[in-house]
Amino acid sequence: MKPLKNFSLILLCLFLCSAQVQASSAKKKSITFHCGGRDSLPFSIVVLRNYPPFSWTQINKENGREERMGFILDAIEETIKEVNIETVRNQFFDSFQQTQKAMLRGNAAFSFLSYYIDEAQSGQDYAYPAYFGNPFIVVSRSSKAIEVSDLSDLKGLKGVVREEEGIEPLVRNTLPTDTKLEIVSGAETAFRKLLSGEVDYMLTSKYAAEAEARRFKVREILHFGNTALRHVKYFISFSKMSPCRSYKKIFSEHFKEKIKNKVEMEKNLQKHILLWADMHRDEPPLVYKLSESE
Repeated sequence: MKPLKNFSLILLCLFLCSAQVQASSAKKKSITFHCGGRDSLPFSIVVLRNYPPFSWTQINKENGREERMGFILDAIEETIKEVNIETVRNQFFDSFQQTQKAMLRGNAAFSFLSYYIDEAQSGQDYAYPAYFGNPFIVVSRSSKAIEVSDLSDLKGLKGVVREEEGIEPLVRNTLPTDTKLEIVSGAETAFRKLLSGEVDYMLTSKYAAEAEARRFKVREILHFGNTALRHVKYFISFSKMSPCRSYKKIFSEHFKEKIKNKVEMEKNLQKHILLWADMHRDEPPLVYKLSESE
């Protein structure tokens, strides 16, 4: 009887293992059937074209295609492979507002650069907790350095913000009424306005300002404020309108494993700041015209 009993146990184990494999396979198929599979909708990722060190694009010299670059993308790429997403489509945008509209409407599936906006308004399903904090500081000219501890200290001053950073809506109702804030598109325009003396300060991400200041070769003539006036959290998120939302749980689990080491994340960010600067090492320093008051 013992051999028969052992044989029965073996058959039972084989049956259970087979059932688990089939269940796992069915789960993968059920997800990829709707999104990310070879014969389904692609897993579409929103990418900001020009926001180093977080996200930027470059043209592949071999095939002429626009490719995404930047901090955290290695972790995203690894996660995509691990959860068996086969078909990916990059969607490139010029501003944060454009990425949010695409997510709200379900025209894009996934974002790795989402600030928190009320889920009912944003149409996004956020993966908690936020994986990174992006401190916004005041950057000024070293010749007229501005050091503030609160947004109220900007009273009577004129500043500039970059449209692509999406910070203006976050500070709109907290600035003093006599604080002027100009919204411009692109780092070059913003830096020219600051360095020429047209504005007193730039309200911007510390990391983005560091990357662009090095690129434009003007870091030594700028003053970086020591206080974060806004500490904006970055989330990965899925559009509620996209079938790719079904990946949220498994994707989040894998992604969180890759970002546990915050020291390594900071090193990776600094690496991408230097990478961006090195890509533009042969360019001349930024040219700007000083205003008469300067």
